This record gives sequence, C-alpha cells and structure tokens, in this order.
Amino acid sequence: MKLTATNIRYSSIILSGVVLAYLVNQIEGAISPLFFSMVLGIILGNTMDWSKGKAVITFASKRVLRLGVVFLGFQISIEKFIEVGPRGLLAVALIVVTVFLSLRILSRKFGISDSLGTLIAGGFAICGATAIAAISSTRKNEDRDVSYAVAIVTLCGTLSVFVIPLIATFLSLSDPTIGAWIGAAVHDVGQVIAAASMVSDEALDSAVIVKLTRVVLLIPLILFLARGSAGSGSMRKATPTFVFAFVACALIVNALSLPESFVDLGKESSKVLLSIGLFGMGLSVKWSQIRALGAKPLLFGITAWVVCGAFALAVIRGVGL
Repeated sequence: MKLTATNIRYSSIILSGVVLAYLVNQIEGAISPLFFSMVLGIILGNTMDWSKGKAVITFASKRVLRLGVVFLGFQISIEKFIEVGPRGLLAVALIVVTVFLSLRILSRKFGISDSLGTLIAGGFAICGATAIAAISSTRKNEDRDVSYAVAIVTLCGTLSVFVIPLIATFLSLSDPTIGAWIGAAVHDVGQVIAAASMVSDEALDSAVIVKLTRVVLLIPLILFLARGSAGSGSMRKATPTFVFAFVACALIVNALSLPESFVDLGKESSKVLLSIGLFGMGLSVKWSQIRALGAKPLLFGITAWVVCGAFALAVIRGVGL
C-alpha cells in the first residue's frame, strides 16, 4: 500500500474507529473491541464513500489481519495448558472437538453454507471473534460471512455473561465448577472474565485456566483448516506461511523466559491488529448482503449456544471439575 494522502486519510479513520472500540471496551469489558470494530466498519462502509480507499481496506483485512494471527502466539500458554490437569485437558479437548464437529454438521441441517458454518463452529469451540478472524485468514470466506459469524458468536457470548451465573446459582454448583463451565462455554476472554467475576475469585481462576486451555487448541484447528482448504499436497505447501509464523511465535513465547510486560504487549498488539483487520472486513460488507443471509444463521447460533452450553456443563460435571 502506497503512503498517499488519500490512503493516510482512510487509514486514520480506521485507526480512530479502533481507538473508539477500545474506549468502549474499557467502559464495558464484556464488549469485545474486535466485535465493536467490525460493527463500526459495517456502519461506515454503508454510510461513507470508500471507493478511493479500497487499497486501505485490502491492506487492513488481509495483511494486518494475518499479522494479528501471528501475534496470537503470545496468547498461547502451555503452562496453563498443563496446569488444568489430565481430567481438565480431557474435558476441554472433548468439548472443543465435539462442539466444532457437531456444529459443522448441524449447520448443514440448517441450510447454512460451509464457510459460515465453519466460522461459527470455530467461534463457539475456541475463542469467539478471535478464532473467527484467525480461521477466516486461512480460508476463502465472504466478508459478510465473517461479519455475521462474529455478530452471532458475540451476541451468544454476551448472553452467557448473565445467563450462566444465574443457572449455576440455581443448580447450586460449586464456584470452581461454575468457573470451569464459564471457561468452557463462553467464547471471548473478556466475556469469561466478566461472567466469572460475578461469582467469586475462585470461579475466576478456574474460568481463566480452562479458557486459556481452549485457546491453545487454536493451533491444531488452524493447521487442520489451512491444510484442508488447500487440498492435497504437502503440509508445507498447503499451509500459508503466516500460520507457521503463528505456531513459531507460540513456541518461542513458551520456550523463552520473556518479560511479562513484553508478552502482555504482544497480546495487546494481536488484539489491536485483529481489530483493524475486522474493521477492514466490515467496510466491505453491505446491509443487503447481511439481509440476504436471512434468519437461519441466527436461529442456528441460538440453537448452538443452548446445546453447547448444556454439553459443556455435562462434561465438566462428568469429569468432576
């Protein structure tokens, strides 16, 4: 992308929107800056003329998004993965794999495209908008599918913040069990913290450990989807370079004793870059495209939210967490 006055002007609009998204997140932690950035992108894309800003949109939604995926490696904690213990690992792996595969199958029953079904399944199984952004960068997806998937997963995650603590109290679950359920069923990290904080510090600790264990499983999922979308051939040729960079970043972060402040900077950088990427995607989405998808994806999302939440609780209680 050339540094012309026009490109700088459009880039400043995107950056200002991302800053606003983070300000909103500071006020209300349950609202993901990734989701808010995408919504702002859709609004501005439908109310402003971006015909001269196509180079900026492409740069943000492709290059910046992929760099954000690489920096996701800073969020991978092998230490937390081990800390959850054998029973916890079994439970989380079972939940993630079952949720992802079952939702892909269920999406076909609802008549939803493979692209949208995969994005929603990945968002529910791993870490919401972050997982959707990562998955979209490895496959050919319509920007409208990415936007719809982020919206559905964020809506259901926000509902979980209030619904799961209420149900858990009604069922008289212990605080560690409530935390594990929240960590296994709620998508975005901010939403997990918001929900578990309503219960107790003990629930929060349990929720964060289980949630970060789910995030670790983003590595095999991305490798699997990148390999599958490219068809036959060697793993090296079929998988985009930035996916290997993401895995390498995760390995380096966990192998070296890096300062905590540096790791935190990497985590925040990833969120900012992904927010910019989703903002760019949102700019390409027209209201007519979203309306054309109809209500089926929303109905599918609500159904998936109920089924996955119930399944996660059953597994958590079954293994005694």
